[in-house]
Amino acid sequence: MVLLLLGAAGLAGCGRTGVEEDALQTETEAETKTAESTGTESTGTESVREESAPAESPQAENPQTESGEAETETKTAAVAETDRSAVFELFSHMTVGWNLGNTFDSHGAGNSLGAETYWGNPVTTKEMIDMVAAQGINTLRIPVTWAEHVGAAPAYSIDKAWLDRVEEVVGYGLDNGMYVILDTHHEPDFWMKLDEGSFDATKAELTAIWTQVAERFRDYDEHLIFEGMNEPRTKGSPAEWSGGTGPERAAVNELNGAFLDAVRAVGGGNETRCLIICPYGNSVTRDTLQTLKLYDDPNLAVSVHLYTPYFFTYDAQGGYAQWDGSKKSEIVSNVDLVDTFLLQKGVPVIVTEFGAVNKNNTQDEIRWLQDYLGVMQEKGIKCIWWDNGQFVGNGENFALLDRRNLKWFSQEVADALVEAAGGR
Repeated sequence: MVLLLLGAAGLAGCGRTGVEEDALQTETEAETKTAESTGTESTGTESVREESAPAESPQAENPQTESGEAETETKTAAVAETDRSAVFELFSHMTVGWNLGNTFDSHGAGNSLGAETYWGNPVTTKEMIDMVAAQGINTLRIPVTWAEHVGAAPAYSIDKAWLDRVEEVVGYGLDNGMYVILDTHHEPDFWMKLDEGSFDATKAELTAIWTQVAERFRDYDEHLIFEGMNEPRTKGSPAEWSGGTGPERAAVNELNGAFLDAVRAVGGGNETRCLIICPYGNSVTRDTLQTLKLYDDPNLAVSVHLYTPYFFTYDAQGGYAQWDGSKKSEIVSNVDLVDTFLLQKGVPVIVTEFGAVNKNNTQDEIRWLQDYLGVMQEKGIKCIWWDNGQFVGNGENFALLDRRNLKWFSQEVADALVEAAGGR
């Protein structure tokens, strides 16, 4: 996952809500995320996270964008004309989801099928996915880093063996009647640059990747969903995890449009397939949500990441491990932002990454899950747990499923995940 720490919105702030909470979370999370960003998605070694300077996009922002006044008004009018009831109906059939993390999104092994296990997880088997489905989890997200499996410009051809293997695992989920979400994951570690000098190449590669993926899955039905980008951002920048700059958010808007255009142009099932776009960094902040361009597409949804409160859910070495519900307001305040800028405009929302690290606090984790998913249930927001396969050690231990032994690390937490989401 690229643990997004919700790009700043989900960081715990001492009982603050709304704008005050955003400001406090942004300052702390920007520091924390930079230091801890690889723990959930690496082999335990630090990976270098770098990226270029802020981008300028042809889609220049209105001077009032930072306050959201002008752009929000325009988008509200545009979105009101788009009926996305089919996506809300689709999402209504989801219970809760599970990420096959640190697997097809791992990188460092080059263009090799061995990349699947390079970050320490075993080869994905149908039995693993069968077990996830049998638990009552009916949504499977498969994060994929395509970068090392893509050829040179201008074709950017995806390695056939890699795409074949991804398709095989997609089939594991679909054979179980699951909804499967396929994404592009750690691309900001490679080619996904938002700076002006690199932007044309970034857009061309994103278009090429999604054109090929859409062609491969052209005849698949609505159970397969595409998510255009994962945490697009300028790596190493001061605002990397606090919502980015105006030009960077505009660049992400344009890339979202390129993704939509590429998939829709292929035709077949892609004409009406649910496609998920995201704000800068998948972050929940006022700036990222109110400046997100909501395209006039009836089968569009928006993804955010929300690890909140941060010091309970994400901070593995510090923070706190007890949950008594006193900080539930931090969950509510973040969901209120999503409600204001997206749901109330008729835009379906899905949290494609959330979770809490194992702190040997099973009962507290269950109570948090009940509060967290209870708030989401009230708004009709579906959530997908980030599982990176790590349960013990010094990293961010988000694992639920013991993939090697085909059992849940904590059956109690796995049960609570489904039950709190309204399953069973």
